[in-house]
Amino acid sequence: MTDARVDPVPRWAFGALSLSLLVLGAAAGVPAPLYVVYQHEYGILPSGLTGAFAIYILPLAGALLVCGRLSDHLGRRPVAVVALLLDSVACGVFTQVDSTGVLLLARSIQGLATGLGLTAIAAFVIDLGPARCPGLAGAVTGAAAPGGLAAGALVSGALVAHGPAPLVLVYVVFAALLGLAAVAVVLAPERASRTPGALRSLRPSVRVPDGAYPLFATACLCFIASWALAGYYQALGPSVAAGVLGATSPLAGGLVLAALTGTSGVTGLAVSGVGHDRAMLGGLAALLLGVLGVVGSLAAGLTAGFFAATVVAGAGFGASFTGAMRWVLAGRSAAERTGLLAAVYLVSYLGSAVPSYLVGLTVPAWGLLGSTAAYGGLVALLALTSAAAAVLLRRRTRRQAWASPGSGSAGRGPVANDSRSPGAGAGPTMRRQ
Repeated sequence: MTDARVDPVPRWAFGALSLSLLVLGAAAGVPAPLYVVYQHEYGILPSGLTGAFAIYILPLAGALLVCGRLSDHLGRRPVAVVALLLDSVACGVFTQVDSTGVLLLARSIQGLATGLGLTAIAAFVIDLGPARCPGLAGAVTGAAAPGGLAAGALVSGALVAHGPAPLVLVYVVFAALLGLAAVAVVLAPERASRTPGALRSLRPSVRVPDGAYPLFATACLCFIASWALAGYYQALGPSVAAGVLGATSPLAGGLVLAALTGTSGVTGLAVSGVGHDRAMLGGLAALLLGVLGVVGSLAAGLTAGFFAATVVAGAGFGASFTGAMRWVLAGRSAAERTGLLAAVYLVSYLGSAVPSYLVGLTVPAWGLLGSTAAYGGLVALLALTSAAAAVLLRRRTRRQAWASPGSGSAGRGPVANDSRSPGAGAGPTMRRQ
């Protein structure tokens, strides 16, 4: 698929599409503060809550596999509009939740909508990214999902705690926001030309460009480490706050998720001018420290320490995920972006769903604190492994650059990834290994 940049992109379009991506992510964060309410009102078990998160991932992953490249052929606009409207339907189903079955149905529809919309809207944002700030579009696509989760959780917690009809109002509000986002998508200029092959593109696949496999495999460890923690906070964060720290308010549950994902979104944007590998490695270090602090604070019963450590872990999540995202997207053409974005999101969401569902099964035997400690150890191990793999890959690539013929003047060879590169649209990419 080729870019069709003939007319200048209106200034409002990039911002409107970025907000649309944020709203899509925010809708996914709305149910989290309500899980404690569902648990008390309808007797839903912790395994049911983590199951609701896991069932959200299955259609999301299926949509990424089957429809991840559909917008390359039909255009970004129609795919994005369908996704946003389908998500508003999910909001309607959420208003009827009174049992585990209805909750699973609503989350399934929401997962399908999110998977369909993620790559289409993210690719739309990158298509409309301002040329004067090449790192911004990549930073926005990396920050929108966690930042949206934070916004959705905060708004949800506040409306449930202080608004009328707590199990209905928040979903009505977000159905309206998703409708407005669909209008913004319709009005935004399409900058990707349609190409034949839409039906062939529905064959389940994700596409990693030739030469990007070593880098993508390394980045996958980072995606899994960061999103595994986010998955646990979405599924059980409010329950941990209520059961271990005694913070039972839905607003407190929203603050727990927002402390992680909100910090992540802000940090992701803040590191847009930092080299991708430096952002990734620095983020992994903060993620490791934050996770250890979370487990220690819960063991000591320190509410303030728990929130402070969560903020540190959230900063690590945002920097590491955004850095890794920009690293794998660096220099890729429009035709390569959607397949690669589908692969990134598929790995990230599966990495968040599978571990969090399995650990939910351990809560009856280990308790919330024991399960959190075990999960924190897993995330810490993944972060360490990811950092080590990134350092080794960077050193290997630089050695190959120095040894390659025509590498430039003596004493300085080209580096496959210049850590000063500003963003997804700039800088050379990793060489084929």
